[in-house]
Amino acid sequence: MTDNDLCIHCDLPIPPKDLVVEQENDHQLRFCCHGCRGAYLIIRGAGLDTFYRRKDRQAGTLKEAYDTRFDDEYLQRFIRPHGDQAEISLIVDGIRCASCIWLIEHLLGPSHGIETVKVNFATHRVLIRFKPERITPAEICRQISNIGYLPRPFNLDELQRSSDQERRNLMYRFGTAAFLSMQLMGFSLALYGGYFRGIDPTTRQLLQIFAAIVTTPVVLYSGYPFLRGAYHSVRNRMPNMDLLIALGSLSAYGYSLYALTIDAEVYFDTAAMIITLILAGRLFESGARRKAAAGVDKLLQLAPARATLIGPSGTAETVDSHQLQVGDQIKVSAGERFATDGRIVSGRTEIDEAAVTGEPLPVTREPGSFVSAGTLNITGSLTVEVTAIAAHSFIAKVAEMVEQAQARKAPVQGLADRVATLFIPFVILIALATYLFWLGHPDALMHAITVLVVACPCALGLATPTAVMVATGRAAESGILFRGGDVLESCATITTVAFDKTGTLTSGKPAVVDMLPHDCQPNELLSIAATAESTSAHPLAIGILAEAQRRNIPFRQDTTSTTYPGRGIKTKLPDSTLLAGSCRFLTDEGIKVPQSCNVSNSEVHLAEQGHYRGAIKLNDQLRAEAPHLLKTLHRCSITTLLLTGDHPNNAEAIANQLHIEQWHAELTPQEKAQQIEELIRQGESVMMVGDGINDAPSLTAATVGCALAGSTDIAVESADLILSRPDLNSIAFALQIGRSSLKIIRQNLIWAFTYNLVAIPLAASGKLLPAYGAAAMAISSICVVTNSLRLKNLKDSTAC
Repeated sequence: MTDNDLCIHCDLPIPPKDLVVEQENDHQLRFCCHGCRGAYLIIRGAGLDTFYRRKDRQAGTLKEAYDTRFDDEYLQRFIRPHGDQAEISLIVDGIRCASCIWLIEHLLGPSHGIETVKVNFATHRVLIRFKPERITPAEICRQISNIGYLPRPFNLDELQRSSDQERRNLMYRFGTAAFLSMQLMGFSLALYGGYFRGIDPTTRQLLQIFAAIVTTPVVLYSGYPFLRGAYHSVRNRMPNMDLLIALGSLSAYGYSLYALTIDAEVYFDTAAMIITLILAGRLFESGARRKAAAGVDKLLQLAPARATLIGPSGTAETVDSHQLQVGDQIKVSAGERFATDGRIVSGRTEIDEAAVTGEPLPVTREPGSFVSAGTLNITGSLTVEVTAIAAHSFIAKVAEMVEQAQARKAPVQGLADRVATLFIPFVILIALATYLFWLGHPDALMHAITVLVVACPCALGLATPTAVMVATGRAAESGILFRGGDVLESCATITTVAFDKTGTLTSGKPAVVDMLPHDCQPNELLSIAATAESTSAHPLAIGILAEAQRRNIPFRQDTTSTTYPGRGIKTKLPDSTLLAGSCRFLTDEGIKVPQSCNVSNSEVHLAEQGHYRGAIKLNDQLRAEAPHLLKTLHRCSITTLLLTGDHPNNAEAIANQLHIEQWHAELTPQEKAQQIEELIRQGESVMMVGDGINDAPSLTAATVGCALAGSTDIAVESADLILSRPDLNSIAFALQIGRSSLKIIRQNLIWAFTYNLVAIPLAASGKLLPAYGAAAMAISSICVVTNSLRLKNLKDSTAC
């Protein structure tokens, strides 16, 4: 077939009846359809004709894409607002190679209302950010379809449909190969029997012809994906695994056809078994990969696809969850899950929040309470106001973060990638050398074929990604979110864990632990304090007000207050003035305070009408799980460090209570980061755990930054590891997942290298038959995936 027989755009053969010709200067351009001609003109018109000169370009055009129509009303439900811009995520069929990504990103590049385009080759997902006032989602889809790719809005149903279609195609090809190979075995057994016991030449030739007829669809139909991949790998000068399989099966098939003409032994069974066994391996591997990715699927399936929307007139209708907007009201009956995040407007119920918090017991929720997507309404019927669209719900954000983590490579994968690029040419050279070595021996060709089919670069390629996929999915089930495989690997090497104090090791909710009244009763002192702090949102003020409410202590709220940051608050009443704050604040205001007045940040001193009334001590309670976490880290030989802006007395007390080796107090955010950077310069691998805005610099400076549930947005954005459940013990489990993952990855790589180092010499020495080699190659990949699946069995209680 010459280049004139191929479409200039898609590189596919041109049926004579479909030929479309475009005259360009003195050259005649030939296309297989009007769609390809239109795509070519668009690409040339956009100045992207270098696409056709790229060596790695592969055929990927889908003819049905040209005739697809797109509806803005339908696509609108998949739009996610992003400030003054919008985002849409698409699944794009027809992506075959890096050039497809280059073409889509450059054609849609920053122009005509499109801001950014990100194409994920592994998942065929395209994330597009655009300005809705300048371009519509339908126009974006039309631009993609005009160049021969078929875009569809990404959702769980489309993802499942695409996955099912791929698996169904694999099943059809494997089923055909397996059925015909069984028929072929009957003919082959008869030929082998005749070889030892004698057989009539006519019968022998007839059996060989039947074997050829049965083998042909196995090689050409079932093996078509390998043949097509091999063709493109040769055309683009990028040899791949398909080339080895195609060379092995075609060599056996071609030689056998030749042997028919010279009355020699045929090896049709070898050609068929290579295809059949490798398809079987890929089928098992596909199932294992689906199981490995089940963590994200489970998250996405928690939130229902449909919801009951309450209209302005009070009528209820069932709508797609993606159509819900902030402010809409939905009805959630008992036994249903919440479609998105919201706030209860009416109704009282018990909710199973295990999917979000991990707590097995249901919790009571009433009007004003917030609920998360994916949690289960157990008892009552509720009316809920939507506070976030489905794409921005807690569950959706977690799933998106896990998918991004699975796409980021771990550094350890670099070695496998470098080896894989040289592996195929090396194997072909070994096969050629094997054939030349055995030249003259009747099995010389079979030995060379065995070298081709026993080699397994797939195991090298799968060693790291499958482990990362399983580990991040398992972590997500426990509320642990890694931002990438690189973070997973970093967690395996952590030697020091540094903690912020307030809100991290402590609950961040100070509680009254003691009252020191001066010339008044304790309840009177608490009433003065609650009145003084009644308008304040400071954590100490909230603790005082909570204690007053718990004791049913009356306090006045008809106050006017002035806050002095870092010092205290002055509250004016119609008949008096109250002061609440530090000793220094009261002294500066002319109040005579006792000489024993403590400078601790956890004491609130009070004065009324110029007279000192006493102090209230508050304590920010340790999280219940903090002692257990610190014991676990010490058992794992991990150094612990406390970095806080609090007073040294409080820092020392917490450090002693938790047996933290080192502590530093009264640190600014920049000083915290400097402490982390100094440890890293000394060769330590540091994890920083924090939750506030002031922790963002140190979270960024650390080897791994870890933010807790409920952290500020900037802390979450700065973190590499996010705990979506308020449980510090998840830190130990995250470190264990990191260590176990790196161990599994190393095992996979050792297996992949060892397998090839042993199998290839065995094949070259003639110790393996081609069918056994194909089976061994398939089993090698399955072993890597199965070993990675062991990470799904890690228990939360496991540590070090």
